[in-house]
Amino acid sequence: MKKRSTLILVTVMVGMVLASVAPVASAAVNLRFTPPDTVVSPGSNNRLAIMVDDLDANVRTIDIYVTYDTTVVSSVAGGAGALFDDSGFFVFQGIENNVPGQWHGYAVVMGSGDFLEGPGELYYWEYDALASGTSPIIAVEAYVAAGDGVYYPDVILNGTTITVFDPLSAVGDVPAHRPELNVWPNPFNPRTSVSFDLPEPSYVRMAVYDLRGRELIVLHEGQAPAGNQVFAWDGKDRNGMPQPAGQYLVRMVTADDVWTRKMTMVK
Repeated sequence: MKKRSTLILVTVMVGMVLASVAPVASAAVNLRFTPPDTVVSPGSNNRLAIMVDDLDANVRTIDIYVTYDTTVVSSVAGGAGALFDDSGFFVFQGIENNVPGQWHGYAVVMGSGDFLEGPGELYYWEYDALASGTSPIIAVEAYVAAGDGVYYPDVILNGTTITVFDPLSAVGDVPAHRPELNVWPNPFNPRTSVSFDLPEPSYVRMAVYDLRGRELIVLHEGQAPAGNQVFAWDGKDRNGMPQPAGQYLVRMVTADDVWTRKMTMVK
C-alpha cells in the first residue's frame, strides 16, 4: 500500500496547513458505481464511474482498490472524474494495474485551499468486455479525504456487476455441459439453497460475499461429484453471526470457470 501511504502523507500535510479554513470530514461518505449492474456486448469498450451524491460532501482525495473477473473484462484505463476535471484545480491522478484482477485508482487535489464539493463524478474506469459471463465489481478498499486532509472514517460503496452478453451466442452453439448456478428461493428469509449440475467430478469453491467484497462464509471447498449439487446458506457468517437484510453475492469457482449470482435477503 505504498501509493496509499504517499497519498495520505501528501493529503494530511496539506490538510494540516488548511485545517482552519477547509471543511472537515463527517462520519461517512456515500459513493456509488454507475451504471449499476450493466450489460455490455463482447468486444465493446465501456466506462464505469464512481459518483458521490452527498450534497454536503467535500473531497480532496479518492484512493480506491477495485477487483474484477479477468475472464470477463479487462482493465484499460482510468482517471479523475468530471468533478476533478471541471474544477480547474491541479490534480495528481493515475491508475495502476499491478495485481491481476485488481485496479488501483487515485486522484488528489493539490492546490492550496482547494477541495471539491459534491455531487458529481469522482473517478472513472475504462474496460474492455472480453467474453460472456458476469463479473462482480467490488471495492475492496476505498479511502476519501475531506478538505481538511483527514480521511472519512467510513466510505460506503456497494459493489455492482458487469454482464457480458452476446445475443447471437444465446441462440447458437452453446455448450450444453456448462453448469448453471441457481439460487432458490431468491429473495429469501433467512435460508436459501444454491444448486448446480456438474457434468463430471470437479474441484469447487463456493463462498458468499457482501457487496463490499468481504467474504462471509465458504459453503464448500474441495472435490464435488458429478450430478446435481445443492449447498444451503442460513444467512450467517462463518462465526455464526446473522447477517442483515440486503443483497449478497454467491461465487462459485471450478477448475475451468467462475460463476457469480446476486441474491437478496429480506426480513
